Amino acid sequence: MSVAVVGILALVGPPMMVQVQRFFLQSQSRASIQRDAREALTIINRLLRQAKSSTLQIDSASGQPPYSRVQFTTTDGRAIMFWQEGTTLYQRSASGSTAPLSKNLRFIAFTMPRSDDPTIMSVSMTMEKATYQGGAKALELTIQKVRIMN
Repeated sequence: MSVAVVGILALVGPPMMVQVQRFFLQSQSRASIQRDAREALTIINRLLRQAKSSTLQIDSASGQPPYSRVQFTTTDGRAIMFWQEGTTLYQRSASGSTAPLSKNLRFIAFTMPRSDDPTIMSVSMTMEKATYQGGAKALELTIQKVRIMN
Protein backbone atom coordinates (compact mmCIF):
# COMPACT_ATOMS: atom_id res chain seq x y z
CA MET A 1 0.00 0.00 0.00
CA SER A 2 2.77 2.43 0.93
CA VAL A 3 4.66 1.61 -2.29
CA ALA A 4 1.53 2.49 -4.29
CA VAL A 5 1.15 5.84 -2.47
CA VAL A 6 4.83 6.69 -2.99
CA GLY A 7 4.51 5.67 -6.66
CA ILE A 8 1.50 7.96 -7.19
CA LEU A 9 3.28 10.87 -5.48
CA ALA A 10 6.37 10.26 -7.63
CA LEU A 11 4.23 10.44 -10.79
CA VAL A 12 2.09 13.44 -9.79
CA GLY A 13 4.63 15.49 -7.80
CA PRO A 14 7.13 16.69 -10.45
CA PRO A 15 4.56 17.89 -13.03
CA MET A 16 2.66 19.67 -10.27
CA MET A 17 5.85 21.42 -9.10
CA VAL A 18 6.59 22.54 -12.68
CA GLN A 19 3.10 24.03 -12.96
CA VAL A 20 3.48 25.84 -9.63
CA GLN A 21 6.83 27.28 -10.75
CA ARG A 22 5.35 28.44 -14.09
CA PHE A 23 2.42 30.08 -12.32
CA PHE A 24 4.82 31.85 -9.95
CA LEU A 25 7.03 33.12 -12.82
CA GLN A 26 4.02 34.39 -14.79
CA SER A 27 2.56 36.13 -11.74
CA GLN A 28 5.90 37.72 -10.92
CA SER A 29 6.34 38.93 -14.53
CA ARG A 30 2.81 40.34 -14.64
CA ALA A 31 3.32 42.28 -11.41
CA SER A 32 6.67 43.60 -12.61
CA ILE A 33 5.41 44.88 -15.96
CA GLN A 34 2.27 46.37 -14.41
CA ARG A 35 4.45 48.30 -11.94
CA ASP A 36 6.83 49.46 -14.70
CA ALA A 37 3.97 50.52 -16.97
CA ARG A 38 2.18 52.40 -14.20
CA GLU A 39 5.34 54.26 -13.16
CA ALA A 40 6.30 55.15 -16.75
CA LEU A 41 2.81 56.35 -17.68
CA THR A 42 2.59 58.46 -14.52
CA ILE A 43 5.84 60.26 -15.36
CA ILE A 44 4.92 60.72 -19.03
CA ASN A 45 1.43 61.95 -18.15
CA ARG A 46 2.69 64.40 -15.52
CA LEU A 47 5.29 65.97 -17.82
CA LEU A 48 3.05 66.03 -20.93
CA ARG A 49 0.44 67.99 -18.98
CA GLN A 50 3.07 70.69 -18.45
CA ALA A 51 4.07 70.83 -22.14
CA LYS A 52 3.53 73.73 -24.51
CA SER A 53 1.42 72.24 -27.29
CA SER A 54 3.24 74.36 -29.90
CA THR A 55 6.55 72.61 -29.06
CA LEU A 56 5.38 68.97 -29.39
CA GLN A 57 7.32 66.90 -31.93
CA ILE A 58 6.47 63.25 -32.55
CA ASP A 59 8.84 61.11 -34.63
CA SER A 60 11.00 58.02 -34.28
CA ALA A 61 14.69 57.33 -33.90
CA SER A 62 16.44 55.48 -36.72
CA GLY A 63 15.54 51.79 -36.68
CA GLN A 64 12.81 52.19 -34.06
CA PRO A 65 9.01 51.79 -34.39
CA PRO A 66 7.05 54.72 -35.86
CA TYR A 67 5.90 57.50 -33.51
CA SER A 68 8.06 56.14 -30.68
CA ARG A 69 9.69 59.43 -29.68
CA VAL A 70 8.19 62.67 -28.37
CA GLN A 71 9.99 65.91 -27.60
CA PHE A 72 8.55 69.05 -26.05
CA THR A 73 9.27 72.07 -23.89
CA THR A 74 7.40 72.62 -20.65
CA THR A 75 5.85 75.91 -19.64
CA ASP A 76 8.85 76.66 -17.42
CA GLY A 77 11.29 76.10 -20.33
CA ARG A 78 12.53 72.56 -19.64
CA ALA A 79 13.25 70.42 -22.73
CA ILE A 80 11.96 66.86 -22.22
CA MET A 81 12.12 63.81 -24.48
CA PHE A 82 10.78 60.25 -24.20
CA TRP A 83 11.82 57.57 -26.68
CA GLN A 84 12.09 53.86 -27.30
CA GLU A 85 15.44 52.23 -28.00
CA GLY A 86 15.11 48.47 -28.37
CA THR A 87 13.19 47.24 -25.34
CA THR A 88 14.05 50.24 -23.16
CA LEU A 89 12.01 53.40 -22.64
CA TYR A 90 14.23 56.42 -21.98
CA GLN A 91 13.67 59.91 -20.66
CA ARG A 92 15.96 62.86 -21.26
CA SER A 93 15.39 65.54 -18.67
CA ALA A 94 15.98 69.27 -18.86
CA SER A 95 19.47 68.87 -17.41
CA GLY A 96 20.40 66.67 -20.38
CA SER A 97 20.71 63.50 -18.32
CA THR A 98 19.27 60.31 -19.76
CA ALA A 99 17.55 57.74 -17.56
CA PRO A 100 15.76 54.49 -18.44
CA LEU A 101 12.13 54.43 -17.32
CA SER A 102 11.52 50.78 -18.18
CA LYS A 103 13.51 47.89 -19.63
CA ASN A 104 10.42 45.79 -20.44
CA LEU A 105 9.03 47.87 -23.32
CA ARG A 106 7.83 46.11 -26.44
CA PHE A 107 6.22 49.10 -28.19
CA ILE A 108 5.24 52.69 -27.46
CA ALA A 109 3.48 55.15 -29.73
CA PHE A 110 2.70 58.82 -29.23
CA THR A 111 -0.10 60.11 -31.48
CA MET A 112 -2.42 63.07 -31.85
CA PRO A 113 -5.90 61.52 -32.17
CA ARG A 114 -7.56 64.73 -33.36
CA SER A 115 -5.98 66.91 -36.00
CA ASP A 116 -8.14 69.88 -34.95
CA ASP A 117 -7.04 69.77 -31.28
CA PRO A 118 -3.27 69.83 -30.62
CA THR A 119 -3.85 69.69 -26.86
CA ILE A 120 -4.78 66.00 -26.76
CA MET A 121 -2.16 63.29 -27.11
CA SER A 122 -2.58 59.52 -26.94
CA VAL A 123 0.05 57.22 -25.48
CA SER A 124 -0.11 53.54 -26.43
CA MET A 125 2.24 51.13 -24.68
CA THR A 126 2.88 47.38 -24.75
CA MET A 127 5.15 45.90 -22.09
CA GLU A 128 6.59 42.39 -22.17
CA LYS A 129 8.78 40.30 -19.89
CA ALA A 130 10.23 36.81 -20.35
CA THR A 131 8.76 34.08 -18.14
CA TYR A 132 10.01 30.54 -18.85
CA GLN A 133 11.12 28.32 -21.74
CA GLY A 134 11.16 31.19 -24.22
CA GLY A 135 7.68 32.37 -23.23
CA ALA A 136 6.73 35.90 -22.28
CA LYS A 137 3.99 37.74 -20.44
CA ALA A 138 2.71 40.82 -22.23
CA LEU A 139 0.56 43.71 -21.07
CA GLU A 140 -1.01 46.08 -23.55
CA LEU A 141 -2.07 49.50 -22.34
CA THR A 142 -3.82 50.62 -25.46
CA ILE A 143 -4.55 54.31 -25.18
CA GLN A 144 -4.23 56.83 -22.43
CA LYS A 145 -5.28 60.27 -23.55
CA VAL A 146 -3.38 63.15 -22.05
CA ARG A 147 -4.67 66.70 -22.15
CA ILE A 148 -1.86 69.17 -22.63
CA MET A 149 -2.77 72.16 -20.51
CA ASN A 150 -0.79 74.84 -22.37
